[in-house]
Amino acid sequence: MAGDSKIGPQVAGVMRPAAMRKIGAGSASAARAAAVTSPVSEAEPAGQLISLTRAIAEDGPPVDTARVANLRAAIATGSYRVDADATARAMLAFHRGSPAC
Repeated sequence: MAGDSKIGPQVAGVMRPAAMRKIGAGSASAARAAAVTSPVSEAEPAGQLISLTRAIAEDGPPVDTARVANLRAAIATGSYRVDADATARAMLAFHRGSPAC
């Protein structure tokens, strides 16, 4: 695009992909690093990922269907009340990386 060179590779703290390609393509050190790097076998990790994906798909998500049905019924009848304090505690615990209180 016209004017891209005036913006620079970084806009608002984010690297632009086109600028990264331009920088990486002309770099002699990048070419040397690519030539020195040995090929990595991805067959084993890919196979493990495929097996894990199949297992998750077969088992289905861990959902307590009885609890979901009770919550849906409570919402439908208008008897469900949100406990704002419990929700806030759970959100804080989640973002701290600790179990909910």
